[in-house]
Amino acid sequence: MTAYHRMATLREPWSAWSKPLLTVFAAFASYVIMASALLVTVVLLLALVPGVNVALGVTSGDPASPLDVGLALAMGALWLPAGLIGVRAGGWRPIGTAFSVAAHRRSVLSTPAALAVIAGGVITVGVAALAGSFVPVEAGPDAPGPSTGAVLALVLVTAVLAPLQVAGLELTMRGLVMQALGTWLRSPVLPILAAMGIVLIGREWSAAVLIPALTLAACAGILAWKSGGLELPFLLTLTTTVVGILTSGLAVGTGIGSGAAAMVAASAAPGSSNAALAGGASASAALAGGIAGAVALVVGTAVACVLIGRRDGLTLAEPVTRAADEPLPPIVAV
Repeated sequence: MTAYHRMATLREPWSAWSKPLLTVFAAFASYVIMASALLVTVVLLLALVPGVNVALGVTSGDPASPLDVGLALAMGALWLPAGLIGVRAGGWRPIGTAFSVAAHRRSVLSTPAALAVIAGGVITVGVAALAGSFVPVEAGPDAPGPSTGAVLALVLVTAVLAPLQVAGLELTMRGLVMQALGTWLRSPVLPILAAMGIVLIGREWSAAVLIPALTLAACAGILAWKSGGLELPFLLTLTTTVVGILTSGLAVGTGIGSGAAAMVAASAAPGSSNAALAGGASASAALAGGIAGAVALVVGTAVACVLIGRRDGLTLAEPVTRAADEPLPPIVAV
């Protein structure tokens, strides 16, 4: 029986001592190259815009700006090709082994656990926004809300880029990192903790951001191990990201928007402008939202784990595994 974080041990060539190091290096090196190219390209293109040089404000973190949000999500989306490169070129194994214990993407949308995870993501942002609304926020200067065009553009870039960002983050942070350490370790604890530690890179070091960020990373790691794949972590992070971005952008400058902003920063890609509290967010309201959201995440994850156990007849400490008599994934051709 093989747990998700041990998938790289199915074949001896995949579990050589150097493969985890090569896998992680290939992924992170390729991300740095692609992210640098994206930033340079965007800045050069925006420098051609007549009038004020808007390139200077690209990473200002305005939650209502489709440009700011779109660039942050695009930076996160680059983790998808980076993760694929890491598994395929670094680990030299089929991509499917990083998706699940079945060595391919599984259909889980209709399962009770999937529905619980989706509902949990929506509730998490709702609870965070509600908690933020109870904290008095100092009124700033009156400013017009986002225009209809800006709202539609925000919805569009979020709908297109958020799934790509989340797929990349789950593949790299939960899949690649957990399976790299799982090559050496049987226990899932350190692989999950390592994936949690990576979210600290390039993220705002405030309690309002770190509490929900570490909690979300822990919940996603536990779900990946318990369910035997990335499908449920993907649904949890995607729901939190999309609902958080739209709530924060539409309610910018309010306690509701500040509470939701904590969840946006928690689910953002490391190093992107979304990985810090949005401009205009109240620190105290965001802290209340971050703490409340973290509690909701833990409860939702616990419910999902119980549902998985009931469906597959597993105890709380047992994950969905790959049966020992299942055929091994094919060897990748050179």
